[in-house]
Amino acid sequence: MSAPFDDQLPGIARFPDTEFIRQHPDTLLPSPANIRARNHGSTHPKADDVNRPPPVRVAELGLLVKYGTQVKRTEMDTQRFIYRQLRGSVNVPEVVAWTEDNGQGFIYMTYIDAPTLADRWNGLTESERQSICRELHDIVQKWKVLEQDSEETYIGAVGKQPLNDILVKDRSDLHGPWVGDDPVQMFHEACHIELAHELPVVFAHGDLVPCNILVSEGENPTVTAIIDWAQGGWYPSYWEWCKAKWAYMPLSDMDRAAQEDWKENYLPLIINPLSETDVYHPWLYFTLSKV
Repeated sequence: MSAPFDDQLPGIARFPDTEFIRQHPDTLLPSPANIRARNHGSTHPKADDVNRPPPVRVAELGLLVKYGTQVKRTEMDTQRFIYRQLRGSVNVPEVVAWTEDNGQGFIYMTYIDAPTLADRWNGLTESERQSICRELHDIVQKWKVLEQDSEETYIGAVGKQPLNDILVKDRSDLHGPWVGDDPVQMFHEACHIELAHELPVVFAHGDLVPCNILVSEGENPTVTAIIDWAQGGWYPSYWEWCKAKWAYMPLSDMDRAAQEDWKENYLPLIINPLSETDVYHPWLYFTLSKV
């Protein structure tokens, strides 16, 4: 799914079709070693984590670099696909370059200076919360109706790549992709999910939680961007609801009471609720079982 690489920078694959590279064709990007050094010099408790270190802001270039062993090319391809498809209607950081070094992937993207919804949640009025949820509902609908990037219907990551969802990425037999006349049935059989097969395949973000939603400052905030597309892909239509209902953020992002309130009272305003007994419970059984 990626555009041809620009070989001007050895080791770093730049995308010449991006606005940043068009405007800064000769600008050198910081190397993986430079990015690691910037993190090592910080006080973040996970600065030296090779798997999921904190992203590094390159303020002088207006970029953010997300990296680690868990950062895969699949995520980069997905974010580029979503940026192109939703540009002008849903703000997504633009990926400008990509590289791999010592087992870690590095995604260079535009930096969006805005707090997360989790950061602002406790200080919002009820009217502001409701307004943001209505806006998010419209945003989710925009990616839910995207057409697949293939003539064949499939369940998998963008470009018929294996899924990167946290629930399947450590199970090689559940990576997929599933391609065929009935990919939903194939997926259900592989995962032992007992649900009706007559379900459409739609795009899902796969991790729609408040820490992945950026909002504006001040009164009456609006959604500024949706970030972290690592788990995005093509799934059965219930996946977005079930994942958002199941997922928990670190308590450092939002306390447990606020997260429960989010799921109970606000998530249904964003994603149309599905049956607990007919959909969520069979899906939850899959997440809890070792098939």
